[in-house]
Amino acid sequence: MDIAAPSVLANDSQTAILFEKKFDNAAFSFSHTLHHSPYFSYDALIDLANRIQARPNRYHLEEGDTTPGKGWSIRQARKSLQENLKEIADTHSFVMLKRVHEEPEYAQILKECVIELSDLTKTDIRRHYRDGLMTILVTSPHRVTPYHIDSEANLLMQIQGYKFVYIFDGNDREILPATELERFWTGDIKAATYREHLQDRALQFRLTPGAGVHNPVIFPHWVQNGPEVSISLSINFKRIADDMADAFRINSRLRRVGLHPKEPGKLQMIDHTKGVVYRTFRNVKHTVDSWRDSTH
Repeated sequence: MDIAAPSVLANDSQTAILFEKKFDNAAFSFSHTLHHSPYFSYDALIDLANRIQARPNRYHLEEGDTTPGKGWSIRQARKSLQENLKEIADTHSFVMLKRVHEEPEYAQILKECVIELSDLTKTDIRRHYRDGLMTILVTSPHRVTPYHIDSEANLLMQIQGYKFVYIFDGNDREILPATELERFWTGDIKAATYREHLQDRALQFRLTPGAGVHNPVIFPHWVQNGPEVSISLSINFKRIADDMADAFRINSRLRRVGLHPKEPGKLQMIDHTKGVVYRTFRNVKHTVDSWRDSTH
């Protein structure tokens, strides 16, 4: 295949307003063009799988039934990556092809997306977010992706099939209590708890080929796949500095010594100060660790 950098995101006036006002603040839908790209065809994904099959850190497999509140599976997949992809219509599986932007053809797509996203948001994405991570998601018919939260802002773009995405407001502390956020930001990726009685608070997005949805940092969500095999592209952007996340990390340490710190999100100045303190100590620790490694 020839390497190309096609236009990725719709760039009409309504889309521009959504991205400028809501990116990493609220969930919203948008349009894209990647469902026309040959790099996301089934044959292209099989070729990609053949290239990355010897690198386990480049893919993830899950098999079997799940529900919104069940959480991610830890069961070892019985079939290989290629077997899962070739038989995915019948295996009730979820396949993640990770870090696909490390392949040249996908790197060009990510580069173009970052340029367009910077234009739409009217900010230099590269100054505020680390390099985007691209993941291709291939899902069996009717399979559920469990309820969870992410530490990155996300663009989810549908390529083939359709799915329903349910996104909750991460600022609603009845949906996502501060105790769960503190556990999440200190390493518990399963901290968010699905509360079925609050399901009606979710925004529902129906993703068909050419449709996408933006999900901000720590907005809880789960996905119900339709009756066909689904192919989607997920692009994640991690904040370079996140005062609220770092404030939760500082609070966890303060709590260990018997203090009762103020919940993040109440006073921006306090959150910023905690964030600066946390990042300063983290950077000092990294420097000391690097020095120790170099002297041994």
